[in-house]
Amino acid sequence: MGSDRRALVRSALNVSYFTVVWNGVVGISALAAAIVSGSTALAAFALNALVDSSASVVLIWRFRKERQDPEAAQRLERRAQTWIVVAMLASAAYVGTQAVRALIAGDHPEPSTLGATLAVVSLLVLPWLARLKFRIAARLASQALRGDGVLTAAAAALAAITLAALLVNAALGWWWADPCAALLIAAALASEAIRVAVRHRFG
Repeated sequence: MGSDRRALVRSALNVSYFTVVWNGVVGISALAAAIVSGSTALAAFALNALVDSSASVVLIWRFRKERQDPEAAQRLERRAQTWIVVAMLASAAYVGTQAVRALIAGDHPEPSTLGATLAVVSLLVLPWLARLKFRIAARLASQALRGDGVLTAAAAALAAITLAALLVNAALGWWWADPCAALLIAAALASEAIRVAVRHRFG
């Protein structure tokens, strides 16, 4: 492995480590806030963060392996793509089911200051993180890292949707905005999963 490639692999590892820590903390905090407030959109945002974190764990495995065995790393590249697709589809199915249940039951989530704060902070960090992943992925020709970048970019959009739902519910009492936002998040996750799957199959 050349020195340039080694430097890029090190950068990929660093960005993956950061994602695991960042999304792990944000995901767990948002999930706790969702449980307290009963917000389906916030729960969906939390699950997406945890999915992104788990995908980065697989990528750490893949890039650490490349340092020892480049051929084995290419096999792990395909596995990483598969894991990202499966995790996104599972999350989309769960979020969509919970959103429909909340709409039918007429659940009224409580306002969540912590949830809104986490969404705002995520909007400051995630777009930068996604761009960094795209740049490194392009230079490494790693579709798995690019897929993870798409997941991070989607998470930024989902943070905006979640924040809007939380603010509308708190200001206007539109409880249905929360599960509707969760449905949008589920649809976005499923759509991105299909895109990654198609790229994985034909790319």
